[in-house]
Order: sequence, then C-alpha cells, then structure tokens
Amino acid sequence: MSDTTTTLPVSIGPSGAVPTPPATILATLLANVAATNPDYTANLPGLLIEDISSTDVAAIALMDSALVDLVNCISPLTANEYLLLQLGNVYGISVAPSSNTNAYIEFFSSTPGFVIPQGFVVSDGTNQYVTQEAGIVSSNGTSGLIFVVCTTSGSVTAGPTTINQLVTSVPAGITLSFNNPQAATPGIGTESYDSFRARVLQAGLASATGMPRLLKTALAQVSGVQSRLISVQQQTGTNGGWKIIVGGGDPYQVALAIFNSLFDISTLVGSSMFVTNITQANPGIVTTEYNHGYVTGELVIITGIVGMTALNGVDLDITVIDEKNFSIGINTTGYSAYVSGGICEPNARNVSVSINDYPDTYIVPFVVPPQQIVTMTIVWNTNSPNYVNPAAVAQVVQPAVMAYINAIPVTQPINLFEIYSTFQLATASLVATQFISQITVTVYINSVMTSPASSTGLIFGDGESYFEVLSNAAITVTQA
Repeated sequence: MSDTTTTLPVSIGPSGAVPTPPATILATLLANVAATNPDYTANLPGLLIEDISSTDVAAIALMDSALVDLVNCISPLTANEYLLLQLGNVYGISVAPSSNTNAYIEFFSSTPGFVIPQGFVVSDGTNQYVTQEAGIVSSNGTSGLIFVVCTTSGSVTAGPTTINQLVTSVPAGITLSFNNPQAATPGIGTESYDSFRARVLQAGLASATGMPRLLKTALAQVSGVQSRLISVQQQTGTNGGWKIIVGGGDPYQVALAIFNSLFDISTLVGSSMFVTNITQANPGIVTTEYNHGYVTGELVIITGIVGMTALNGVDLDITVIDEKNFSIGINTTGYSAYVSGGICEPNARNVSVSINDYPDTYIVPFVVPPQQIVTMTIVWNTNSPNYVNPAAVAQVVQPAVMAYINAIPVTQPINLFEIYSTFQLATASLVATQFISQITVTVYINSVMTSPASSTGLIFGDGESYFEVLSNAAITVTQA
C-alpha cells in the first residue's frame, strides 16, 4: 500500500461545486495505481482490473458527491436552509418576519395642545391604523408626522390623504383634522429564502467594505423595512453629506439602526424639494424637480430663490396643477425673472427622529420614499402556426411583470427590455420566442403616460420614489 494520498479537484461551475465526471475519476484512479504498481496490467486479468476499477469508481463518485454537497452547503450562494440560517446567525441577521402596512399621518387645523396618545386609532374608511408613538398638536395647529401601523394583517392599499377618519373618540370641543401626506408603505409577507440569502451575502460583505453596506444590512434588519426601499446616497456639491432613503419600519428603530452604524450623523441630509422654474404670470406657477405631494389649499414657503427674490419666505396658498406644478395665487408678471434655486417646505418625505443617548440627544434625519403607482398596457402578437390562447398569455404575463416592477429598488428606473424578457420567459411554454412578432409596452406612472428617456429603454420616475403595481389587473395584456 502506498501512503501517497490523491485528492480529486473540486470543480466550480456557475451553480457552485459540481461532481467530478466518472471518466476523470477512473483516469485518476488508474494513474495512481500505475504510479505505485507499474506492472499491474501484466499480472492481473483485464476483466478483474475492470471489475475492481468500476467498483472503486462508484465508491469514489459517492464520496465526491458528498464532498460537493458539503462545499455547496457552506457557501452562502448555495447553502441549504438550515446552514443558511446558521450563517445568518454568524452575521447577526435572521429571516425577516411579516409586517403590516404602515404610514405617517399629520394633524393640521387642529386644537393646539391636544395630546395624541400612543394607541390612538384612525381609519381610511376600510382599515384601521394605530399610532405607535405619542404626539401633540402645536400652537400652529399641526402635529408633525406620527407613525401608524395598520391592524389588518398583510399588505393593504392606502393612497395619499386617505387615512383621515377618527376611530378613537375625543372630548367635546376638540377639533382634529389629519391625513397621510404620502401613500402608506405596503406590508410584506415572511421573507423568502432567496431574499434572506441576498441579505446574508450583503452582511458578509458589510464587515469588510465599510459603512454604507453596514448601514444597509442594519436597516434591512428593522421589522417592516423592505430591502428594495433602502438607498444610501453620497451627496455631491458644496455641502455634500449622505441622504438615507428608507421605506417602512418604526422610525425610532430606523433611526437607531442609522445611529449604531458608525455614520457621522452630522453629515446626514434630508430630501430637498428643489424648484426648477417659476413663471412670470398671473398667477405664477412653480415647477419642482420631484413630485411635490401637495394638496390645494396647503401653505408652502419657498426659500433660496435667485432672481424672483420677492417670493422668498412668503406664505403661499397653492393650487395644485399636477405632480410637479402648482400655482401660488400671486401675480408675478411684475416680479424679477426667476433665475435659479428655491427649496419648498414642508416636505413630507423628511422624517427627523430625536434619539436620547443619555446624557446627549441626537437628531437623525432620513427620507421616506413616496410610492408611484404603475399601470401598464402590453400589446403583443404572434406569427405562430399554432393557436395561442390570449387569455393564457395574459394569465402568465400579468403576475410576472407585476413581480418585476415590485422588485425594482427605490430610485431605479423601469427597464423596458426587462419587461420584454419577462414576457418571453413567462410565455415560453405557450409560444416560442421566435414566433413572438410584437411586444408593445405603454407605462403609466400615477396615471400619467411616461415614455422612456431619449435613445434608451429606461423609464424614470421621481428620483426618491419607488414603483408599485397594486394588482394583476393593473397590467392589461391584449393581442393585437
């Protein structure tokens, strides 16, 4: 017997480690035997050599297969569920539980001094929402943003300003008006293992690649926060800083994750509702870079205007024209022309949380991304020699396209080429790709038809928002 040990190489393919082919095992076995017994073929019958070698190859293949399974199991890319959970424990993360729909409400035109207690119940007419923190109506009749969670399990829909009904009774003489300036963040089901696997990989990188990855990992651990609604953006320009966008989750837990992630909180900045134009007209019309989210009758203040400086710091009673335009009720024809600048307040995207780390108090700002509702029409055709059922095509395409849109990370565009690919993959069992003669996609964002950027297939929305398809019915699929 030889004390020389030969180890079969571990081959890594696109899906991880792969078994060694039996032919390679046989060649390695015979080479190893020949190295120690060069005359074995002369002393042993061929049939006996074949019988022994085939038995050995089968045994070695079993051991090699076990080795491959072991290698694949200890990699985050291919680990089975049990070992993936253990790897998550090593990195300090676990599978995210389900969460209910949540939102921020704000009281306005209300009785000053009234305390909104934790547990105060409001409604959108269909579902009820419970405040998770106490608040108070200030002397100007407003409360600031208060976090509420829906009592209905799973994901429900609540558009902007729809949470506006009282459920909890209040004393006589108390006036309370409120709504949610932004659409509620949908709830999520228990996290899939594919999503958890991605977070395990990110957690492994976080310890080695610095604060942004570390922060994303910490934020994704907050209950109710959706990984796709997290963005950590380094700001350029004179002031610089970091803008953190987070959708979902209790604001104090979100703020704590930011606070504990080694970020210099003095560099954190919120969203700025920049003005891009103000017309000289009666009345003047203001255009904003992002969707402003205002409602007619709201008071808006603009500061930092260059050119039409007479409007700086003025209370403007606005009338909404569309998502990015509102009139200000002032004749600006005699004002100096607008040149640049201007930031609108209030900005419902901004949340500032006060953290008391005794004896010090810190303010942690972050941005809650608005929701952009997507609807879509897909017109297709085929030159297939066989009948293709249009209803069957719609049935497989609708959920596939909805899943693609609802997985797009916050701030990122819709890619028409991804929709084409999604259509082809979804219909592969119904019609071969070479027989698809037409796929025409029309996208509507917040009911406005939106075309791709020039010379691209990319459809951009608001720069701080995320896309959401509310149901399969929002994707209309018809044959031309």
